[in-house]
Amino acid sequence: MRRLLLASLLVVPSLAAAQRGGGGRSQATTHSSSPDQALPSGPALRTRDIEELNPIKFLIDKRKDLKLTDSQLGNLKAAEPKLKQQNDPLYRAVDSLVHEMRPSLNSSDEERARIRDAANGLRTTLGQINSNFDAANKEALAGLEPEQQSKATEMFTKQREDAQKTVMEKMGGGGRRGGGDRPPPPR
Repeated sequence: MRRLLLASLLVVPSLAAAQRGGGGRSQATTHSSSPDQALPSGPALRTRDIEELNPIKFLIDKRKDLKLTDSQLGNLKAAEPKLKQQNDPLYRAVDSLVHEMRPSLNSSDEERARIRDAANGLRTTLGQINSNFDAANKEALAGLEPEQQSKATEMFTKQREDAQKTVMEKMGGGGRRGGGDRPPPPR
């Protein structure tokens, strides 16, 4: 557990610096050489990272590639606000839980428990968003022609893989090393 915490303290500040365009080293790592002195920052996940996985928005954005008819496009545009409204409380929960996962400088058992609970809550919330996206994707694809469905599925799979990598990086790592408390990426 201690090694996992120390490893996360090393990974997370460098991800935050990379997100800011800090050139690879953050002030925390340039001023200290010990992982115990690194400034913890928590996950850098934002709601917009998850919203990029919205299958309805994706299909609307790819309307020319998919050669959507006006009717198909209209149906997708009508479905998009419903999905957004359904996920809005979950997006707010993600923001709150990510904030809860940010450690303070003085780590305690209580704080580690709070972070673990927030990570579990985030995992559950991301699962609910995934379920909503999967249902919306299934419904949206049903309104497309077979050729369009095939192409849309292929394009969405590639986009989803790229976005999942981004989400994992912003959660503090690219994989499930050490079996830590990081939640899985949205599907």
